Amino acid sequence: MASTRFSFPRAELRRRTARGVLVNGGFLVVVESVTIAQNVVVARLLSTSDIGLYGIVSVTVMTLLTLKQVGIDEQYVQQDEEDQELAFQRAFTVELILSVAFALLVAMLAPAIAAVYGSWRLAPLMLGLAYLPIAFALQSPAWVFFRRMEFVRQRTVQAVVPLATFAATVTLVAAGVGVWGLVLGALAGNLLAAWVAIRSSPYPLRLRVHGASVRRYARFSWPILVAAVAGLVIRQGQVFAFDEKLGLAGAGFITLAMTLTQYADRADRAVTATIYPAICAVKDARSTMTELFEKSNRLTAIWALAFGAGLALFAHDLVRFVLGSKWEPATVLLQVLGVTTAVHQLGFNWTAFYRAVGVSRPQAVYALASLAAFCAVPIPLLFATGIKGFAFGMFAVMAAAFGTRALYVKRLLPELRLGALIARAAVPAFAASSAVLLWRLADGGSRGGTEAIAQVVLFLGLYVAVTLAQERKLLGEVGGYIRPTPVVVPPVPGEGAPA
Repeated sequence: MASTRFSFPRAELRRRTARGVLVNGGFLVVVESVTIAQNVVVARLLSTSDIGLYGIVSVTVMTLLTLKQVGIDEQYVQQDEEDQELAFQRAFTVELILSVAFALLVAMLAPAIAAVYGSWRLAPLMLGLAYLPIAFALQSPAWVFFRRMEFVRQRTVQAVVPLATFAATVTLVAAGVGVWGLVLGALAGNLLAAWVAIRSSPYPLRLRVHGASVRRYARFSWPILVAAVAGLVIRQGQVFAFDEKLGLAGAGFITLAMTLTQYADRADRAVTATIYPAICAVKDARSTMTELFEKSNRLTAIWALAFGAGLALFAHDLVRFVLGSKWEPATVLLQVLGVTTAVHQLGFNWTAFYRAVGVSRPQAVYALASLAAFCAVPIPLLFATGIKGFAFGMFAVMAAAFGTRALYVKRLLPELRLGALIARAAVPAFAASSAVLLWRLADGGSRGGTEAIAQVVLFLGLYVAVTLAQERKLLGEVGGYIRPTPVVVPPVPGEGAPA
């Protein structure tokens, strides 16, 4: 029997989900590799002050865009209306109206941001990014493919932005355009992506204002908006605080740390982006939801903890041998934030499970708890003791966030053993990190490039070996879903088989 939500039988849901993880994971690996390459090239070619300027602008604009991302796409995926073309057009209308409002807000805030930071170079840069909300809204046809779990089509559309942005940005920065190469490169990538999305849309993009739909989206979205505001305060607050304490170079340090540590959540993004439509389809079966939560987090922890532990161990080598000595003050930020960001990813997709059952309020409580801890600990420590105080103060934010998360996860999925899940996930990272630290303890001297590479190889090899030994059954299960299903050809009458 075919699902009313999908074009394939419900019995195929597990296999489609597993294959979707592979598609989304591969997409993110390629895209993030391109983005990392872009960030490294730009960091080498531009000054710390230029990176600081763009960091202020991009963090401001992207956090404003986070305010706009209040779950319109997720509510569209969750709904089960009879006329899906009409449902999409109503969701697109709400998204476009919000996008125009936020584009105007970005433009209006440009002089204010320049005045706050005391640099009028910021105003034209921010105006140059004011188009982004509308460009993102025009890429919303990808929602349809997401809801249908047609991940190849979805990711084909979405891959245009990073690939085109990389080509344009690196070319412009290398040509001497300076910080404006980042702005113009993003413009080229997003305009091309919007054109591709519109051309591939299953439904025409029409405005359909519907009062009941607007109210339904508003009820679902306001807690997500509160969470986004809290995130805005945290992200913008740390950039502003570093600028006040250390100047534009300080803003560059925290921007670099934020840019690199954000890659800890890439596995979670790949898995959560795959399973959300599946969660919506099984939201009435809590045992199945518990299984999805446990297995998805075991998979995402493989990447998150490897990334966090690796960044903590090798941040000094990254600065010394790749980024350059001008980034030396950011080393402790990379080390500590690598750890806290990785731990933060354990169980991070819990909000998707709540949104799948139509409940978004816990997300607001969670974000406000994190904001309170951020204002109480790392910011005062930054001004009192400097970068190291801020970095170690972020452990308090991690603790507040994780405690709130654990409480809500237990309420929704009471059969889940979250502590055992975390302990199991930490084993490969602990084993691999211990081996590297013992090597360094025995060696006792400074590392050269060859030794640093050898330690990276040791870390990765041991991490992979322990992970394979520990998660063999889970990886085998996922591999079984990914492998092609054999086609059974019925026997032909007259060839040794009964008719």
